[in-house]
Amino acid sequence: MRTIYENYRGFKISKQESTYNAISSDHIIFSRWQLSQVLDTVDNYVEFTDNNSSSNEESGMPQN
Repeated sequence: MRTIYENYRGFKISKQESTYNAISSDHIIFSRWQLSQVLDTVDNYVEFTDNNSSSNEESGMPQN
């Protein structure tokens, strides 16, 4: 396994044989055949989770 990025938006990106893997500290794992695909997947995931957390804050719901 070869590390490509140590910290790309919170994910460690590595190559193992013919696949690229993205692993977060929360043990979320994405595997794709191309580096660009795994980076796009991480970007989409981060943007999705950021949008969901900001919409919860805007809803006026109390946070415990």
